[in-house]
Amino acid sequence: MKKKTLITMLLALVAMTSAHAQCQYCNTYEDFLAGRWQPLDTVYCDTHSKSEKILLGINDFTLTTGDKTLDKNLKKEALIVKQADTLYVNCRNLRFEKTSFGNGYIKARRLGQKELLIVNKIIGMDVSATAAVSSLVLGSIGSAWTASEQMKQQVCYVISNGANEKGRIDIRLIDDELMEQLVGKRKDLHDAYFAEENDTKRRLAAHIVPILEKAGLLKQGK
Repeated sequence: MKKKTLITMLLALVAMTSAHAQCQYCNTYEDFLAGRWQPLDTVYCDTHSKSEKILLGINDFTLTTGDKTLDKNLKKEALIVKQADTLYVNCRNLRFEKTSFGNGYIKARRLGQKELLIVNKIIGMDVSATAAVSSLVLGSIGSAWTASEQMKQQVCYVISNGANEKGRIDIRLIDDELMEQLVGKRKDLHDAYFAEENDTKRRLAAHIVPILEKAGLLKQGK
């Protein structure tokens, strides 16, 4: 075996071992903030098929370990899983306007010191009602079309607290009011955000995320 090939294989092995060693999880938001992680040997990330993504949005990561007990905990109890610098949030108990995101994990990024940002389809009571009507009128085609349109218009949500007495986590949509709080006194960022005059387009993740990155507010999951 050539020396160059051997070195490449060794480096790849070290990288894999390092990634596995950095797999951790926590069950509550309070544990996340306090840095109380529990170790995992290995986490496998599986995504749904293309057709399922259309129906489920982007919380389409299924995390498994190969251990039935741990897998059950990751599905039903764990809130956040960290694999190297990537954070995954369990959508099972997330709620916006009393609407659930469904099951599965979604990638997240730190927003400042104590919050997390996720990007997902638009949900809520009004959207749910619209989707239900479309589904009834057009059948499965209408349902898939509605979900597809939602995926084109991803928005940003913020997780800033733990579960309530019912085990639910209420999250916030980044809108004009919250965005003004986030950019603070940065006039350049404030002007960049409100340069988009259409209020619907203004709240899209494609518009918001670059501004938050410029503000230095978005970080990986360290």
